[in-house]
Amino acid sequence: MPGITLRRLGIATLLLAGQWMLGAVFLFSGFVKAADPLGMEHKLEAYIRAMGIDFGAFGIPLVAGSATLDIITVLIALVEFLIGMYYLLGMHQKLTAVFGTLFMAFMTSVTLWIYLYDPVPDCGCFGDAVVLTHAQTLAKNIVLLAVATLLLVCRRHMVRCLSRRNEWFATSSSFLYILALSIYSMRMLPIIDFTGYKEGTDLRTALYGEYRTSFIYEKGGEQRIFHDGEALPDSTWKFLSAESEEVVPPHIADFSITDARGNDIGAEIIDDTAYTFLVTLPEITTADAGCSDLLNDVCDFAEDHGMAMWCATAVDEEGKQQWSDRTGAAYPFATAAAETLKAMVRSNPGLMLIHNGRIIAKWGHHSIPGNEMLTMAGIQTLERNSQNISSRKRYFLVTALYIGILLFVILADRIWAGNRYYRRIRRAKLWLQHNGENDTECPELGDTDSEESTEGQQLTAEGLPEKEHTETETTTNSTTL
Repeated sequence: MPGITLRRLGIATLLLAGQWMLGAVFLFSGFVKAADPLGMEHKLEAYIRAMGIDFGAFGIPLVAGSATLDIITVLIALVEFLIGMYYLLGMHQKLTAVFGTLFMAFMTSVTLWIYLYDPVPDCGCFGDAVVLTHAQTLAKNIVLLAVATLLLVCRRHMVRCLSRRNEWFATSSSFLYILALSIYSMRMLPIIDFTGYKEGTDLRTALYGEYRTSFIYEKGGEQRIFHDGEALPDSTWKFLSAESEEVVPPHIADFSITDARGNDIGAEIIDDTAYTFLVTLPEITTADAGCSDLLNDVCDFAEDHGMAMWCATAVDEEGKQQWSDRTGAAYPFATAAAETLKAMVRSNPGLMLIHNGRIIAKWGHHSIPGNEMLTMAGIQTLERNSQNISSRKRYFLVTALYIGILLFVILADRIWAGNRYYRRIRRAKLWLQHNGENDTECPELGDTDSEESTEGQQLTAEGLPEKEHTETETTTNSTTL
């Protein structure tokens, strides 16, 4: 008997761990897509190109920034996030287990195709927050598919953390949270920047990494290591060798920007001790020209204060001319890779301010600074704030908001369930007092853990409970936490 009990406990623990692991993975995947929707759209666009899908003849553009991909990205984020929340709280167990298994079967098929034929750089499962190799992605999905299949078979043993009556609140709050996060990140900029071009980034370190040089000296048979900038105790120490150690690895691959003459102005922008405004324009099909007046105001401000301003774009000369005609742009154009521009600013067009190799600020096309911000005092304030920006702090605040909502829902549900349970006990005592102790069974003490059985109870005209006989598969088999 003890062995059987321990075995059952081990199986229950394994199922619970798998349930919560799947919930965490789906939640994180949906959250990342909602926090950086345009980044996900770029990855979807890569899939569409690889599969040769073209709905342009039907007037449905499938490019990043289009309304079609906007809707698809938000729907994917919502579906993944809700599945994760359902797994985590044990809600809608049959629906969650079936849909979660089908979803993982589809994604495993897609990652197998990617692994075999390498049609896209990465699968985009977690956006730019966590980039995995094709082999790592396939292995991850195989494990998740196995866990999802196990939970599908054993779905009756999934742990429920929330009563059915209050599931609607958890669903609606999660739905609104992801929808608000997606809309904000689309209209402005991602609330959490997962790229290597986040505000406050030192482009020199991001491109080349940071190294520390150690010098080995000897004196009287004793060897000591002195780091770069550390002074020797005296001049009698003899130099032996030097070693370089990578302290911070490079995390962006490219900042190459060439002007019309073919000169690389990317390095000049990084080394420039003055301020530089950089407009990013990956392509003009979905570019919003409504911010052109504000961009022209920024150009006038830059000229008045001796600052440089460039428009880095991946379009050809004809496209540059079209943009100039549409917007009246007076700033010079330069050429950069489309993927680099898409990563720099999640907007089309976008605007970046760089000073002494550091990214001071970034704006989307809905938030281009106006005249009130275009002052030297405003620029210097942005520079001070950029040094205090922490992506980890933003990530903590955004996730803490949802965790707080979820904990409130669970706590309120437990309080409600406890209060309902004790009310049943009191009514059961009244029933016993009224009918005496000779009765074989009290209706109120049938199944105190089943929500459906308690919901079938009503009070008679005398105020006594009357049980309706309702039985469901979920009631008898679900585990309530």
